[in-house]
Amino acid sequence: MKSIATVNTEIPTIKNYIEYRSEDSLLDFDIVVFDPEFPYLPRVAFSAGGSCVSIEGSQALEKAIGHWSKELRGALETGKTVFVLMNSHKTDSLVSSVTSPRASSHNYNTYKVENYRVLPIHIDLRNAKGRRIKVKDSLFKGMFEAIKDVAEYKVVLESKFGKDVFTTNDESGVLGGVCTIKGAPGHLVLLPHFDFSNMTKEVGDELHWTDDAIRTSKKVISQFVAIDKALRSKCDKTPKPDWIGSVDLPKKITDLDEEIRKIDTKIAKFKQQKEREIEKRNKFERYTGLLYENGKALENIIEDSLKLLEYDVENYQAGDIEIDHMIVGPSGLRMIGESEGKDNSAIDISKFRQLESNINEDFSRDDVNTPAKGVLFGNGFRLSKPDNRKDEFTSKCLTNAKRLGTALVRTTDLYHVVLHILDNPKDVAFKEKCREALETTAGGVVRFPISDSIKTT
Repeated sequence: MKSIATVNTEIPTIKNYIEYRSEDSLLDFDIVVFDPEFPYLPRVAFSAGGSCVSIEGSQALEKAIGHWSKELRGALETGKTVFVLMNSHKTDSLVSSVTSPRASSHNYNTYKVENYRVLPIHIDLRNAKGRRIKVKDSLFKGMFEAIKDVAEYKVVLESKFGKDVFTTNDESGVLGGVCTIKGAPGHLVLLPHFDFSNMTKEVGDELHWTDDAIRTSKKVISQFVAIDKALRSKCDKTPKPDWIGSVDLPKKITDLDEEIRKIDTKIAKFKQQKEREIEKRNKFERYTGLLYENGKALENIIEDSLKLLEYDVENYQAGDIEIDHMIVGPSGLRMIGESEGKDNSAIDISKFRQLESNINEDFSRDDVNTPAKGVLFGNGFRLSKPDNRKDEFTSKCLTNAKRLGTALVRTTDLYHVVLHILDNPKDVAFKEKCREALETTAGGVVRFPISDSIKTT
């Protein structure tokens, strides 16, 4: 029997239900049913009106979108059938970074994300609702008969999508279809939306599915399996009826099914191995963000880079105080860091106010007897190729650094340091020289051992 999983939607007699924010794999299943609707996430309301998903929620949603994008593509690459229930097309605002010009004020930098971004292909859609649906492909007539009482279309496709299967009653709008993607033997099937949420009954203090829901669900599952088999065989034929399972088959089929199962197991293992290797690669590649990132993403990469230099680094928060980088190394010297990226300009003195305030606030703590050294990490002209950038710190920034004894670090230079450490992890002497350069520079740009000898390509 084919194994089926539903993601972000519940079908009564399918036990394998996976939540949208889960990190579960689809490798264990033959058929996948996916609803692209965004899950509920905590929000931040704006004083001027409107809102966005919270910082934590934004990170969780981006992670989930990335996870399911990989899993859905992986399912198709291993020959599985993915059914997508075409829910409404929605766009939401996520947080990319937060600035705090005043202790009680926060400015949220946001960007838009669409719920259909998770699919392995781009589809142009417009929202439109209705229940009069026409089926143009005989392979799907049984499916429509099964879902017609719970189905309604919520979107209309505005771009070409494989083979049209479902249309509006007058055939002016496409509501669903079947396609494949390059390099993947599996099939992506878009179905008009349906759900069983209204087919429940109260039993004591609990909700249970109605008998109609159970019966309808069994019919739907039968059609999922039949359509999957037909698509895999690439034959445009009528799905097998339910009773065909009671017919005797050649005994050789049992042996072949076992061989197929063994091959599927091997494919699944190779897929898992591939995902592990991709994850390792991405962990190394993320350091390139030192060349182009800003905001929280840049802060996180700087923190990981400093840890490669054997610094203890943490983000410190207490009351209204928030310090990007609290840095302590083997020498015991305490440093406080701030970071900033500028799209098409040099780093100016604006961050010094925050850095100086953080140093003073930190020094006022009872357990601190010496002011921390200030470090400003800058990624000026971040959208330009590093070789083509002008001076990444303004002259005022350099003057202020001398006044305060602050070390200025170009994150492009830090990237060269990271490259050397990743390629030469046992070079302890190099790490010591880099820490020495950072800790002894006061009032200027830190000159790391290889910052002038290695260039990006």
